Amino acid sequence: MLDRRQRASEVHQNNLIYKGYRLTAKVSRGAGAEVEAPPSGPVFIASVMVVQAGAVLEGGDEYPVPCFAEGGFVFSPREAVHAAILHGREIVDGLTNLPS
Repeated sequence: MLDRRQRASEVHQNNLIYKGYRLTAKVSRGAGAEVEAPPSGPVFIASVMVVQAGAVLEGGDEYPVPCFAEGGFVFSPREAVHAAILHGREIVDGLTNLPS
C-alpha cells in the first residue's frame, strides 16, 4: 500500500501548495502561433501562476513553461498540468534557495 505522500506525488493537480506557494497550471489548447505544425487531434500547452499561499486577493505571477514557450506541446491536458507544476516547483525552489 502506498503512503499518503507517495500517492499525492502521483496525482497531477492543477493547483498545488508547495513550500508556502500556491502553484496553478493554466492549460490551453495549442493552436496557431504557439504550435508550428499541429498533428491531427488536439494538443495542449500551459503556463504556471505562482503566488504565496496566504495571499488570497493577489493574482500572483504567471510564468511560461520553457518547453511550451519554445514551441513544444503535449497530447493531453494532464501532461500539460504536470509540466507546468514541475516548472512552478523549480521557480519556488529558486525563490526560496532551498533544494526540493
